[in-house]
Amino acid sequence: MQHLLKAYNKLILLAAITVLGLVMLVHAQIAHAASKPIDVYVNDEQITFTIDPDIKAGTTVVQMRPLFEALGMDVTWNGTQRTVAAEKTGIKLLLTIDSDVAVVNGRSVKLDRPAVEIKGHTLVPLRFVSESTESIVHWNGVHREIIVYTPEYVTSHGYTMEEVREMLLEAQKQVNAAYEAQKEAEKAKPSIVLPPVVKQPTGPVKLNELQGMYYGGKYDYGGYQCGGVCWMFYTFLPDQKVVVGHPANGGPETVNCNRDTCHSYSIKDGKLLISGQDPLSISVNKDGILEIDEVAMRKVVPVPDGTKLGGKYISQGYTGLVGITPFSTSWTNEMIFYPNGTFTSDTLSLASLNTGDARTDSAASGKTVKGTYKISSNTIELTYEDGTVERHVFAIPPQQNDDRVYVQIGEQSFHMELE
Repeated sequence: MQHLLKAYNKLILLAAITVLGLVMLVHAQIAHAASKPIDVYVNDEQITFTIDPDIKAGTTVVQMRPLFEALGMDVTWNGTQRTVAAEKTGIKLLLTIDSDVAVVNGRSVKLDRPAVEIKGHTLVPLRFVSESTESIVHWNGVHREIIVYTPEYVTSHGYTMEEVREMLLEAQKQVNAAYEAQKEAEKAKPSIVLPPVVKQPTGPVKLNELQGMYYGGKYDYGGYQCGGVCWMFYTFLPDQKVVVGHPANGGPETVNCNRDTCHSYSIKDGKLLISGQDPLSISVNKDGILEIDEVAMRKVVPVPDGTKLGGKYISQGYTGLVGITPFSTSWTNEMIFYPNGTFTSDTLSLASLNTGDARTDSAASGKTVKGTYKISSNTIELTYEDGTVERHVFAIPPQQNDDRVYVQIGEQSFHMELE
């Protein structure tokens, strides 16, 4: 009885049984329970069969001799008449192969399924045999287990048959509830959908032909400006115009100088001269990569329209250095994307996490928000449940880590760990 009743929180039969035992098994076995062979336990001992039990139309037949012996019965097989006789004190059973009528203490009883011969082995209907011996028969559909308790076993531990039946039903309720909860949790997990591989530019960058958006991360070692990494964006346009920073409406394709702040720029003597701003160093390093202010910049490459994501993406940062600066802390933001175009986030809004001295760490609220997303070119549009709409740069950098997948969403770098 320990086997199923491990899920029931009282002292049962042999010892003090913990409530965790079987419920934990639910989590471990969901994946394969539906296809595993049926296990049979008699008085808490699993019966070993040469041939697996067979179930049809809700009736299970099992190999006769191991079952009868576990029930404490003497077995006689008559090959000529093809009958099985089993007997113990006060009970005599007689079954005939392929007959749907059995005899119990001289009385004929109709069977839901006759005894059968499968691969040279005689199998008998388990429930009929068990109940004919006045035993309890319990079906645990979650784990595909049949649990049998004989009257002798139950009474020897000071319980009545009715008490055991009630405890089995209560335990099964808990197991079923845990199973259903696990199924719902499995449904909620997103399918892993990797972002597409985008073709990266080849050849060295030419300073006199800069076009499109470039971005790169500059370390903020104290964490006070950007939470560890400050992301720089420069969108170079025709006619020597440039937009500095994250565009207000998403990716580079959304830039419009009639709406966005476009600066004139020139490059001279290794300096990027942007009107109204301090000069910045600019060069192409030995690997042909653009560097601005000594930060390697990669070009934002368009992704296919309608790109979908699937999985949990994490962005992390910190304020101050632990053990060095006072009031240091760290934070983790999570976004879960689903292939159906929905998402959940533990932040109130990505926009509230913009870099700058006045950064607000909305993740501290602990609130989870939901919404839908749409990716087009290099813009991801997030529509929250309250109607708020945000548009951010969306980029897929070269993936250089087999254990993680990276995407850039606005001024945050997110990674998904591959299991």
